[in-house]
Amino acid sequence: MRSWPRVVALVVGPSVLAVLAASVGGCGDDEPTFEVVPLEGKVEKIEVKPDGSGRITVSYYSEKHKQEIAGTGTVTRETEIMINGAAASLRDIREGEQVHGEVRVEKKGKEKKQIALRIYVDRAK
Repeated sequence: MRSWPRVVALVVGPSVLAVLAASVGGCGDDEPTFEVVPLEGKVEKIEVKPDGSGRITVSYYSEKHKQEIAGTGTVTRETEIMINGAAASLRDIREGEQVHGEVRVEKKGKEKKQIALRIYVDRAK
């Protein structure tokens, strides 16, 4: 029974072999990997698109680099944004505020994308 997919692939053609190879796995460098990392720092810049998505730049202390650095991430319409426990939008966040949350870091080869999953702001009342 294990050889059945191979027989079908040979009969159907080489393009199916490529699809099977891609679904089973391949070179590690070509496949994206991801990890979810904590976000904590000060908002340096916010860019908001008309649909409410955008980008946020946060400065934070990097243990790896032993200095303050800034990272920019994409904020999607699915990003959970809360200010003092209430639902908010990217437009509601102010530059200079302290934020915390989670970022999904996707790596493919030398490319790296950061997508904000959750952004929380605790403002003084």
